[in-house]
Amino acid sequence: MIEEGVQPKQTVCIVDDNDDIRDIYSTKFKREGFAVVTARDGEEGLQVIRTERPDVIVLDIQMPVLDGVGVLQALKADPDLEKIPVVVLSNIDSEEMFQTVGDLGAAKYYLVKALTEPQKVVDVTLEALASRE
Repeated sequence: MIEEGVQPKQTVCIVDDNDDIRDIYSTKFKREGFAVVTARDGEEGLQVIRTERPDVIVLDIQMPVLDGVGVLQALKADPDLEKIPVVVLSNIDSEEMFQTVGDLGAAKYYLVKALTEPQKVVDVTLEALASRE
């Protein structure tokens, strides 16, 4: 039971194969009041997303098993998941990848890891949550 006047936590799913990145962003999002679930690759990410139904996803592109593009394709093809906003956080800084991600509806929130501070990732994630339909 949620107390009157108390907002339920929003859940972020962080999908990244790098343990340090998952740990850094998990800590940052928890400090910002989010509930956090994580996954080590795209396949595990889809399982967690389907089970936990997060409010927003922070997604890496280069991962084993199933990459971020594959995750975006699966999300777009699933009517139950396609409306979840996705913030792409990747070290791929190329126009070609930006176009690929854009074609899958995730270009609005594309951040380059090496150029982005954790607070900026949180700020963009909050923006993505605020603008969802």
